[in-house]
Amino acid sequence: MLDKLNILIFTIFNVGKLPASGTFASIVTIFFYYTIISFFSKNIFVFIFITITIYSFLFLKNTLKKFNNKDPKEIVIDEFIGQSIPLLICGKDIVLILLSCLIFRIFDIFKIFPANIFDKKISGSTGVIGDDIIAGIYTVLIIYIIKINT
Repeated sequence: MLDKLNILIFTIFNVGKLPASGTFASIVTIFFYYTIISFFSKNIFVFIFITITIYSFLFLKNTLKKFNNKDPKEIVIDEFIGQSIPLLICGKDIVLILLSCLIFRIFDIFKIFPANIFDKKISGSTGVIGDDIIAGIYTVLIIYIIKINT
C-alpha cells in the first residue's frame, strides 16, 4: 500500500508517465502553486514544498529500486521540488511564474555544473533531486535579478 502511494506521489499522480514528463511536471507545479497561493496562502505552499522535499529525500530511495534506472523519467517529484524554488519569490506575477518555468526547464535539461555532478555521479534520492534543486537555485537567481530590475 505504501509503495503504491509513494509511486503516485513521486510520479505526481502519473504525470511522469506522459511524454515530456519533466515539462508537464513543471507545468502542473506552477498550476498547483498558483491555486494554493490564490485560495489559501503562500505559507501553505511553503509548508507543502518543505514537507514534500523532506519526504522525498527520506523515501524516494526505496521507490527507485522498483525501476531499472537510477533516475527514471517517471519520477517527477524532483521537478516539483526544483520548480518550486523560484516560485517562492514569484508571488502572483504570471509573467514571472511562466518565466520561472521556462528558465527552470532550460537549466534542468542542460544540467550546468554542479547539477551535472548530481545527475551523473550521485545515486539515490540526493542524485535524483539534487540536480533539480541546483536548477531551481539558478532559476531563482535569474528571477530575482529580473524582479529587482523591473
